[in-house]
Amino acid sequence: MKNDKQAYTTADPALKWQDKVILGRVENVYYQDIDGLSEQPFIGKIDTGADTTSMHAENIHVYSNNEKYEGMQDTELMQAIVDEFGGPKSNWWLESFDTPERNIQGVVKFDIRHPTTGEIISLERPLARTSVIRSRTSEIPLYRPVINIPLKIADVTVNTDVNLTDRSNFSAPILIGKTFLKQNAWVFAGYDYLQSQNSARVVGRSEELFVDSVSLKTSFSLANSYSQMHATNIKVDEEKRTVTFDTANKAGDKTTLTLPLERMLRVSGEERPLVFVPVKAGDFEKPILAYLKDRSKYSSQLRLGKNTLSKYFIIDTKDKNVLRAENMTLETLLSKRDPLIIATHEIIYFDGTPVNAEPSFAINTPVLFVNGFELSKGKNGEQASFYIPSSDGSDKKVIKKVERKIRVGETVRPILKEQVVIGGKEMTLEFALEAIGKGDEPHFAIGRAFKKDGVLVNTRTEDLLDPRPLFHTGYIEKAQVEGLKFSVKLDTGADISSMNALNIKRFKKDGKEMVSFDYENAEGLKQSFTKEVVDIMRIRAKAGEKPNERPVVMMKVTLGEVSKTVRVNLQDRSRFEYSMILGKNFLKNGVVVGSDNTYLLGK
Repeated sequence: MKNDKQAYTTADPALKWQDKVILGRVENVYYQDIDGLSEQPFIGKIDTGADTTSMHAENIHVYSNNEKYEGMQDTELMQAIVDEFGGPKSNWWLESFDTPERNIQGVVKFDIRHPTTGEIISLERPLARTSVIRSRTSEIPLYRPVINIPLKIADVTVNTDVNLTDRSNFSAPILIGKTFLKQNAWVFAGYDYLQSQNSARVVGRSEELFVDSVSLKTSFSLANSYSQMHATNIKVDEEKRTVTFDTANKAGDKTTLTLPLERMLRVSGEERPLVFVPVKAGDFEKPILAYLKDRSKYSSQLRLGKNTLSKYFIIDTKDKNVLRAENMTLETLLSKRDPLIIATHEIIYFDGTPVNAEPSFAINTPVLFVNGFELSKGKNGEQASFYIPSSDGSDKKVIKKVERKIRVGETVRPILKEQVVIGGKEMTLEFALEAIGKGDEPHFAIGRAFKKDGVLVNTRTEDLLDPRPLFHTGYIEKAQVEGLKFSVKLDTGADISSMNALNIKRFKKDGKEMVSFDYENAEGLKQSFTKEVVDIMRIRAKAGEKPNERPVVMMKVTLGEVSKTVRVNLQDRSRFEYSMILGKNFLKNGVVVGSDNTYLLGK
């Protein structure tokens, strides 16, 4: 293990440091003491912002073997216990719970549904304590039972206090909080499934996966999170919680499946059944979480999204149908050759201008897609004039020499040869120029022939070509935000950062959406801001309530040696202890968060 923290980067992260495992933002979680589930991975979201760990369960009931609580169960019982020994505001249950003097004798009964077979596993565990959650909208707290069970992530098993709740509307059935993380793990929000990355199976740029005996042409989406599978005659049995459907390939081979319904997923305004589909290719045999839709007009019947790709695979763009041909992991491949590994989003600098870059399975020669270009004769031959599409909106007009032209179908593309900067290194690069189609965004497409040893696509992270050093922090640190220095909470569970904002007023200025707001915190710091609105976050409301809209602005944030201008949503956080949280969109820049301490970077 390296002891020099600077040796680790966002492109080459450590898996362990100071005898503690480093987890990604999503990892596989295993229930160690539940028969039938100990080998079944469950999706776990790793959240340094959560004090407690929670898991999805059904038919949750709480009772006591103590006669004085006879006739009480569930919320009534938990509330009576909490009130008897100090009340909901005292937090007495965090120190100790069922002592001989209290003699609570609580028991929790609950069900867990096997995700791939649908089998209901009924369980009974001692009530370890209650969880009392202060509601944001009500004076009455929520009461949840807490049990203690061994959870395993990346060969680390922790006897964990876990509260049981209905998480059926969440993407992850398990939320890993401080009751697991403290003294056991660091968290780097820049990756999903970090711990299983080296054992990821190599797939080609397209594959064939088998469902039953039917071969389904399989493509990959680098934009969508969820996978989708071709299905017709879809019938959902809500009582049995199953889905029956037909799937077929272009040759007409067909099979009918009945699978457990994981949940209904809203996609483009429609509810789609989400199921675990058993797929095979060679010696690979795993359940793929996918929603069902009619894909008969598409060339592929199975389209794997980033969630599935990150969980299982790494894509080798130079080949096809690798999975059924050989058992190759990322670790094995890297021992044989030295490919370029890129993420779904990269930044490449042309003439000092940052340009969004992304991999392409369809092309060999790299292509700069621009809004348009003009060819003309210059002193040294033909030249192309165009705007470099800057990722920050400051497009720059340039005139470049055309080296030669290539024909792609009916299209002729000019080839340019320019100095570019990738990951801080200058290199000379040949690339084609192409005008984008309607509805497309300008970008640089990294083709299959970008490097002789091949190009691999890793969907677990972003910006692999711009590695940044890893550094370790506590879960509370001092940050500088637009020149103000104050305490912030580092929350790996949040997608984007959030800041306390009062007196929020939206208006238009010079055709732009603007917002003014007042920031203040418990330390007495106050500052008024006026910012351009770059987005609106809409938070789904409970029944009968209006959706909550939060304006999103750009704020410069500095933590340690990292300074980034990131998206920050504005909301009234005055009821929270900390006036700002830093989410994944900042933490992905090398921040490895520990749940044991605060202010590791100093006050």
